[in-house]
Parts: sequence; structure tokens; C-alpha cells
Amino acid sequence: MTHRRSIRGLFVGLLLPLVTSACAGTMMSSTKGKVSDGNYYSPLGNFVMPLHAGMFGPPRINDSLDTEGKGGVVSALDDTGANRGVTYQPLDGAAGSAPVDPEKQDLIYRSFVFDYVLPNYYKPVSPHARVVHEEYLDSGPGRAFFAIAVIPGASSMMDGKTGARLDSIRALLVFQRGAFIYMLHQEMNTSFGRVSADAISEKEVADNKKGVKALRESIRFQ
Repeated sequence: MTHRRSIRGLFVGLLLPLVTSACAGTMMSSTKGKVSDGNYYSPLGNFVMPLHAGMFGPPRINDSLDTEGKGGVVSALDDTGANRGVTYQPLDGAAGSAPVDPEKQDLIYRSFVFDYVLPNYYKPVSPHARVVHEEYLDSGPGRAFFAIAVIPGASSMMDGKTGARLDSIRALLVFQRGAFIYMLHQEMNTSFGRVSADAISEKEVADNKKGVKALRESIRFQ
């Protein structure tokens, strides 16, 4: 319990206090992000994410900014259940490309998932959302926090027999670029392959770890 409180305090002290409601729907507003030449351009000008057409054409874009207009989220989705995107927030007092203090870096990255994303984005949609896998990757500038989150009943796909929505199972990658902390997400449960939240294989972990790292390499950070 003491460890968790220390993580939360560290996170709140280093990130701008943007969360005003536990419900993501009440803290979001329309963005000015644009799609052009097969890319998504962040409304804050901090990154450009390539978009890949799926079997049924270009992906649908859902994006929004927080109420202060200093951070936001974007998802690119298609009818196969694919969902890739970025959640981003500024680091309090981070100037230019100033790096996170190495001694605090790991705690901040983990806290971004547990103390920001879970309570403000995932649990308002599905109260039993949880993290089922976590680990740190690499060192130096490439240091990142990798996790797999399960969001029950939050997939865009339906069970053909019951009509219920499938669980969304997302690979997450948290890291810093410039004055922002980023979390990339990639849906694991798609029509090309079903994943069981209770039996995620080592291969599925490894494949999606590569997937979110490849997504990071494809994004142009400004």
C-alpha cells in the first residue's frame, strides 16, 4: 500500500493536473487533429502517426483533447476489431527534450497506466478492467513500460452466439519523447486472431511487444 501511494504521489507531482473527472466522457472535447496523406496529425503538433488501410478501407479515427487542451488520445479502428493509437500528456515542467529523472522514470511510466489510464479511460467503460502482464523494456533513451490490459466487454467485435461484446485486450507501451509522456496501444483481440484474457501465451506477448515497438518506430515525434 505504501508503495502504491508513493507511485501515485510521484505521478501527480510530475504530470500536469488535467484529470477533473473519473469519467473520460466528461473530460473530453473535440480536437483539431487532421488526417492527410495517409497520416494522422496531432492537434498539438507533437506527433504524426501513419494510418494503414484495412480490409474494408481507411480506419475510423476517434480523437479528443482533455479539457485544458494540453493532452489527448487518438484511436484508429476498423471493422476487423483492429485498434491502434496514442494517449499523450505533458510532463509538468518538462522543457524541450529534457528527459525524465532516471531514478523516477520507471515509476512514472507504470503510474501512467495504473493511476491515469485505468481509472480515467478504461474503468469508466468497464469497472473490472485490469492489467494482466507488465514488464520494463530496454534501457537508456529506448526505456519503456510494456503492459497488457484487459477491458471486459469493450471490444468492437461481437460474439456470434451470444451477441455480447468480446473483451478488449490491449498491448500498451509507455515512454517519453520530448516534453510528453506517451502510451501506445494495440488491440490483440481481432477477427484475425482471438485471444483469451485468462490464457495469453508467451508468443502472443512477444508478438504484441514487437507490434507496439514497431508502432513507436513508425511515429514521427516532433
